[in-house]
Amino acid sequence: MISAVKFFHISALSVWCTGLLLLPVLLQCADNPVREGEAARMRMFAHHAYNAIVSPAAVIATVAGGVLLFAKWVVDPWMFVKLALIAVLVLMHTYVCHCVTRLGERGYVRAALSPTVLFLGGFASMCAILFVVLAKPRLIADVMPGWLRNPVGGQLLFPTVPN
Repeated sequence: MISAVKFFHISALSVWCTGLLLLPVLLQCADNPVREGEAARMRMFAHHAYNAIVSPAAVIATVAGGVLLFAKWVVDPWMFVKLALIAVLVLMHTYVCHCVTRLGERGYVRAALSPTVLFLGGFASMCAILFVVLAKPRLIADVMPGWLRNPVGGQLLFPTVPN
């Protein structure tokens, strides 16, 4: 069962990461509003790639990763580093969504960040995630704040929902 979830996680993660690396390059090609026919094709392709391929892959990768996290109950410090690096991918995913939406509304997009910066930043964070997962470096738990290291057993900030 764990092997199947790992397969889905790694497969979806590879599709998601590939989309995050290629969509900014595609969006750079769609920054010329003069070539109407080509811009319309870019718009449709970017919209379909983001909504039908990249976003579902991100959801599958996240859900499968969460299942693996709770199935193996990994609470080592390296896992928190991995989750922080995944947050970088989520931010990149959100920015690409913003650019695809602007492309659909205006017909062209001039991104604030260059595709080279997005590509290199995404690639660096993906390599860092891969390193953390494969190396599982021994990090000192004392670096983490106390509220992450010790359960407090206190009441939640909001009342429980009655049945």
